[in-house]
Amino acid sequence: MILLSPGLQSKPRILRFLSRVAVGGVQNGLIESLARADRDRFDFAVVCYKKAGNWAHRVEALGIPVCAQKTLPVWGPYQLLRLARLIRTVRPDLIHIQQAESVIPGATAAWMAGVRHLIVHHTSLYTGHWSRQNPLLNRWEWAWTRRAGARIAVSETVARVSAQGLGLDPAMFDVIPNGVNVERWSRPQPYDLRAELGVGRERALVGHVARYHPVKRIEDFIEAAVLVGRERLLPTAIPPPIYLVIGGGERALRERYEAMIREARPWADVRLLGTRHDLPRLLPNLTVGALPSLIEGCPNTILEYLCAGVAIAASDIDSIRALVNDGEQGLLSPPKAPEALARSIARLLTDADLRARLTVAGQRRALLYDWGRTQARYEALYERLLRAGMGENASLSTARPANQPERGALAGRDERVEIEVLKSHLTPETTQQAVGDAAILIDRQNDARRT
Repeated sequence: MILLSPGLQSKPRILRFLSRVAVGGVQNGLIESLARADRDRFDFAVVCYKKAGNWAHRVEALGIPVCAQKTLPVWGPYQLLRLARLIRTVRPDLIHIQQAESVIPGATAAWMAGVRHLIVHHTSLYTGHWSRQNPLLNRWEWAWTRRAGARIAVSETVARVSAQGLGLDPAMFDVIPNGVNVERWSRPQPYDLRAELGVGRERALVGHVARYHPVKRIEDFIEAAVLVGRERLLPTAIPPPIYLVIGGGERALRERYEAMIREARPWADVRLLGTRHDLPRLLPNLTVGALPSLIEGCPNTILEYLCAGVAIAASDIDSIRALVNDGEQGLLSPPKAPEALARSIARLLTDADLRARLTVAGQRRALLYDWGRTQARYEALYERLLRAGMGENASLSTARPANQPERGALAGRDERVEIEVLKSHLTPETTQQAVGDAAILIDRQNDARRT
């Protein structure tokens, strides 16, 4: 953990809040955006409410502190109190909550710590994370999201679905798409994937990059591969392609896909490559990249295909259509339609001129989604909220003394009072043990301070 400097805080401090900095799309986006942050205008810190995670060192390598305070269950009063204390030591001016499921601990602890400015970031389609456990938790999350100073959605689809679930106007969301590291993906490392697979260079590679999940429709990809072979959609002069499923997930789904692949063998060579962490060197080897998903937020896979110069065959759904125009950067077909997907794949494998035209246009489109642009939009939103709270003519660089009087639920109050405030939000069954433990510990801490 990197310690924060005491004394004067000359720049607004932005706290990026999430569960943990582990392997994942949200976490990778966090790291990529922080690498492009304007450190002359803002200070940054990261707080996790589960644990720091195995990618925390990547953030700390940027000179940005990563702090963790285990807050489970997320509605536990004492756990929230400890998290609020940690946030107070970080002294943020604004908290950017990276995941909708992090809203309860992040927003509640921010309120307790007296942080005035809050941004809630919806990176996927809103499904109500707590509905199966306790409807009260849903209402709690929704209330904080409504009260936030700003709400970010990664696509118009996410804004619409989230707004419907929260009872808000979609116009209340700032739509800021995910970014992509254009430089990294546009300069592939030399790597021969065909040599790894033991196949000749004449064999085209068709990939599906996604974690195992029913909405990714990997079964449609496998079925489309079978249709390309069984229906003889390719000219005889083109050798049969190799179909690759790149990703991992639940064992039950893997076993299901393996059974489908065994049945597909007379017609298609489909292989499961599992989770790979070297995608920047793998994807340029693909001739066609598929993503026949039912739903997506803002699919990173599509952005990576665009950057890597891979011809795209994907679902014709709103969130993909926002990135790819049918016939311009890729070919789109209806979801849950493996026959249409098979025709798109066959067309791309057959027409080299079409592939070249689509990939050139795709790489040009990818420039619009560079992480530098995305981070600049985040920072414009930070400035808008901070200026709204300070007055239009206020300077964001005004120094704030480290001993500035505290505000918020913890300011000048006995911690037992805060426990009572939180208790009013929760059911007796979920708080009795936590409140009891917290009261005992607070008594011990108060006794220790007096002595």
